[in-house]
Amino acid sequence: MNTLQEIPSQELQVFKTRVGQWLDLDEKIASLEKQARELKKIRNKQLEPEITGFMRKFNVNDINTNSGKLRCNERNTKKPLNKINIRENLSKIISDSEKVDQAIDLILTNREIVTTYKLTKPKK
Repeated sequence: MNTLQEIPSQELQVFKTRVGQWLDLDEKIASLEKQARELKKIRNKQLEPEITGFMRKFNVNDINTNSGKLRCNERNTKKPLNKINIRENLSKIISDSEKVDQAIDLILTNREIVTTYKLTKPKK
């Protein structure tokens, strides 16, 4: 690994410029993401339930707007797997609770690990 004295000053200056650009962009992105979160909260938690409730109540599937169609879709999703759910379902097939515990431990400890690298800026 290089020490600071071994890094050419021109490359170090370019590096510092890039870090400064990254930090500026990170700040701008954080500000815009905060605004987007607040707008999404209003849209998803206040307006959407009212609109979909009205559409379901009066059996309206689609509405035409100046921006295009809005459709009220029904979506069924499965909850994510968790230790309790796995235990309950394994217990229906395997009567030996020790074997159930061994199976759960095996499932939870043998998950694939993927390594990625990402720059982060810790909160102050």
